[in-house]
Amino acid sequence: MNMTRRQFLIGGAAFASLGAFAGNRFILAAAGFKAGGKPRLKFGVLSDIHILRIGANEEMSGGGNNLTFKHALEWFRSQDVDAVVIAGDMADKGMDENLMAVADAWYSVFPDDKYPDGRPVEKVFVSGNHDWVGYTYGGIAEKKYPDEAERNRHILQKDMAGWWGKAFHETYTPLYAKTIKGYTFIGSHWDRAQVGHGSYDQPFGLIEGYMAKNGKSFDPALPFFYVQHPHLKDTCYGPWAWGHDKGIVTKTLSAYPNAIAFSGHSHYSLTDERSIWQGAFTSVGTGSLRYTGTPGGERKPNGFENSGGGDWMAEARKLMKKIGTGDCRQGMLWSVYDDCITVKRREFLSDLDIGEDWVMPLPAAESRPFAFAEHAKRLRAPKFPAGARPEVTEMNAKNRGGKSKNGKEKIASEKKPSFKVTVPAVVPDDKARLFSLEFTATTADGKSQTKLVLPEGFNHSLKHKKAQSRQVCYFRKDELGAGDAVFTITPMNSFGVRGKALVCEYKVRTGEMS
Repeated sequence: MNMTRRQFLIGGAAFASLGAFAGNRFILAAAGFKAGGKPRLKFGVLSDIHILRIGANEEMSGGGNNLTFKHALEWFRSQDVDAVVIAGDMADKGMDENLMAVADAWYSVFPDDKYPDGRPVEKVFVSGNHDWVGYTYGGIAEKKYPDEAERNRHILQKDMAGWWGKAFHETYTPLYAKTIKGYTFIGSHWDRAQVGHGSYDQPFGLIEGYMAKNGKSFDPALPFFYVQHPHLKDTCYGPWAWGHDKGIVTKTLSAYPNAIAFSGHSHYSLTDERSIWQGAFTSVGTGSLRYTGTPGGERKPNGFENSGGGDWMAEARKLMKKIGTGDCRQGMLWSVYDDCITVKRREFLSDLDIGEDWVMPLPAAESRPFAFAEHAKRLRAPKFPAGARPEVTEMNAKNRGGKSKNGKEKIASEKKPSFKVTVPAVVPDDKARLFSLEFTATTADGKSQTKLVLPEGFNHSLKHKKAQSRQVCYFRKDELGAGDAVFTITPMNSFGVRGKALVCEYKVRTGEMS
């Protein structure tokens, strides 16, 4: 294999680091392996910002305004980024005023795409399904503009290139490339033919032809970055990830170990350590600046007790409301050094980091510390505090209720005698992060039922009050068998690694616990 002088120098530094740290190069400080070295490139990453309007006289926490986006940009500016990536779904309803509110925030922070001292900052924005077809969701466009001709003047899809140029002062093409400080960024927009949510409606195949033409010219010693809206099939989060593409991009980028792909769409939390995947290349889920999605689809057929994701009957029987996630707005800061990349994960309402920085060695082909199996080995099982005990009380719990799509079948919402099971927060530990709780109830006659719960604060910093709260689950008595009940509660991290369970026996007649 031929090696460039640049590759040789980086390889030499890597060899020295491996000797000093027994191969665990990814555990070093976020300053980079050349301690105190300045990154060659810094950029912010956001996705699914879902903006409706300019946030005049509103709170940043309000839904749909552009103030959280503006705040994130201001933080990126304070970090001296060279670029900002947005992986789609900028204009929530696909209307002109939505996109112009995105532009309003951008140019209020980076006038003329520059810092106050004149340094340039680049946009790497791609469109998503909301930018293209959001106007059809809930019939919003028809309600606002009953006249068809007037309505069409405000729908982005009717003239995406024109509106994009007006908002961002650059040409809109389905796929584009930019070079920023010597690093290549490739953006692939959503398009008219890609309007659905399912994988078969999202080919995203333009990168195939582009790489066939240009891929050989890429320096294998440098990472390059690819951005699209839906997740790349069978990469980050796994094959169950909601709204993934058809697989053409995964196949194409697998020939390039130095490729790093960004995708959004699902809103899955960056506290889920499966947000980063390393296989033949690297693929990263980008979270959301609007609200956190819950991975109910991973837990078919029922989902989590406090999420969606189950069939209608499972949803109607649940005794917990859907967990609130609108107060968590996430993004990332990427810093690229000669010998590593560091990634800071951030929440922009609390202004807290939401996990330890990821550190990836370079060159990219050297090791894969974020391959799922390797990553899972470095994380520990979450644990409850020493001496912790569950609490069980009897009360009446109300199910959600619901009906089938055709309305012919219904499950009523009603209160019935139930058990409420409460457990304390687990020990705060970034390497043993709680991501789900398994509650199992077993009655004296041997009948058993298991429910999964997303803990409050699963998407926040461990310093956030939600992450320090007690967790609950409910069981209806008519769901269980007869006699005394044993409750077992097991904490799990995002890879499903199980911690030590809390166990409690509840005597129904006396209400005693042991």
